[in-house]
Amino acid sequence: MEGWVCVKHVPESETRLRVDPSGRRYDPQGVHFTINNTYDEAAVEEALRLRESGALSKLSILSVGPARSEEGIRYALSMGADEGLLVETPPGEELDPLSSARVLAAALHPEPHDLVLVGRQAADDEAGIVGSALGEFLGLPSYAFVTGLELEAATGALKLRRYVEGGEEAFTAKAPAVISLLKGQKDPRTPTLPNILKARRKPLRKRPLSELVTGMEPGLRSSTALKFQLPTPKAGARIVDGATPEEAAEKLARLLREEAKVL
Repeated sequence: MEGWVCVKHVPESETRLRVDPSGRRYDPQGVHFTINNTYDEAAVEEALRLRESGALSKLSILSVGPARSEEGIRYALSMGADEGLLVETPPGEELDPLSSARVLAAALHPEPHDLVLVGRQAADDEAGIVGSALGEFLGLPSYAFVTGLELEAATGALKLRRYVEGGEEAFTAKAPAVISLLKGQKDPRTPTLPNILKARRKPLRKRPLSELVTGMEPGLRSSTALKFQLPTPKAGARIVDGATPEEAAEKLARLLREEAKVL
């Protein structure tokens, strides 16, 4: 059985963003990008564990984005994946989550895909809809918020687990399927230097977006960003002192009532 993991190249969490001149997006100049390590890295780790157990015979990585997205794929290859596929978007062209799912589906259709894993959501838009939309466009069942899975290669039987309010749910399904991972059973492995070097020699195919869609026809993009705005800078901290705890509490209550207007 062949597995795929869809990954996204996103700004590093510590990166300081700026609004670009259009006011509709952040300025990518000077931004350091990385694989969506909150969830996509966990999906790659879970898929690697399945391949190492013999449940998957091959593991490929798929990404849709600008040329720099190759770095995210190479990182997943250095973790141990076998090969990659990048659907390269034109410079300055950004797809929303739903249109990204359409393109991912178009790229996967001609490829063997018994199991497709995605992270629960991307760290930049936090939409959390790509996995479910991808399952719909591929005509496959999809399962979200999964925290652990097992796959029996001979039958395609899946054993899935996910958290629910007050406990954990265990259920069975059958491949082929699309699975959105909340997190994995183990922390993602850190690529070693030899594996980083090997990843540079692993096959990585590239397909331009125009091969999968004719231009950007109406209906491909489901939404358009109107404004990108950075959060309001936080005010400095204020220390409330007093001769006794009671006096400090009284001062704090007065400030919250008279200045903050929250009491």
